[in-house]
Amino acid sequence: MRYPGYLLIPVFMFADYFLTVVGAILKEKKYDLHFKTKYYELNPVWQKHIEQKKWFNPKHILLTLAISSILIFLTEIGSLPEPFPQVFLGVILSVFAMLIGRHLSNLMIFVYIGRRPDEISGQVTMSHPLILWLSLFQYLVGIIPLVLILVFTRSSFVLGAVIGSVLLILTHLRWLRKYRKKANQKSNDINLCETK
Repeated sequence: MRYPGYLLIPVFMFADYFLTVVGAILKEKKYDLHFKTKYYELNPVWQKHIEQKKWFNPKHILLTLAISSILIFLTEIGSLPEPFPQVFLGVILSVFAMLIGRHLSNLMIFVYIGRRPDEISGQVTMSHPLILWLSLFQYLVGIIPLVLILVFTRSSFVLGAVIGSVLLILTHLRWLRKYRKKANQKSNDINLCETK
């Protein structure tokens, strides 16, 4: 196999999903007493599944296998010229590495608060757009060093990592727009009902 790193794609995709379910479960133990949010999962595609804490999600499994198979086929059997296989690998692995890092950070916070409940008091309610903005801002921590590494190494893989990081931020902006559009539509429907 010319690009064994592609075998990490399904591992990272499954790890992302399962760590999200674990986070949703641990969040409810103590963290939820202090921080109220509408959704734990930021991706609207998976919110319902994560809210229900579904360990087995056929849609996610099929998507993971399809994406992994297509990318492995394109890089191993297809004739993608260099540096594209390295760039694609950098895009995908960097995005999922950041997602997994955020999950592990969340899990550590949930466990810490669960073991030391006397270290926090009060309650904060955060809107879903605020959570999306906070998440977007936190990904800047990864992008800035990646850009510096790219400048000094000119690595195709790191270029992919920078592109993946930017795509992650653009995805957050798309989710924000979609959420606002849905909220505005709901508001318009309520106003229409009140005027009738």
